[in-house]
Amino acid sequence: MEIWYLIDRLEELLKKGRKLPLVSGTVVDQEEVLEIIHQMRTSLPQELREARRINEEKEAILAQAREDTKSLLDKKELLHRTEEERARIIDLAHRDAEEVRRGADEYALQVLGQLEDQLASVQATVRNGLELLQRRRKEGKSG
Repeated sequence: MEIWYLIDRLEELLKKGRKLPLVSGTVVDQEEVLEIIHQMRTSLPQELREARRINEEKEAILAQAREDTKSLLDKKELLHRTEEERARIIDLAHRDAEEVRRGADEYALQVLGQLEDQLASVQATVRNGLELLQRRRKEGKSG
């Protein structure tokens, strides 16, 4: 920044100035001091504009960072809610599958029990038929 250079020059000019005896004053080249002050006045508006531009850039960067942070937090929240919903759906699917399995097992037991009863009935009919045929056969041989 040019303003700092000008301040340093002014300070050096004062240090190099001649000290007045018996007073705390210093003699310096008035024209050189006035020239430095003029340069300071000229460079100051540019320095201020540059500082203002840098500050505006900083504010824009901060605003973008805030927006990015909010967006990331929103995405994180959405991801969290999605994960919770996924877990809920999987749990529901497991419960539904278990219920279907229990229902299928119950149905299979019922059908197999009926089939067993029907087979027992058919077996009894076959046994009765065989016994009847064997009796007839014995009766036919003996009579």
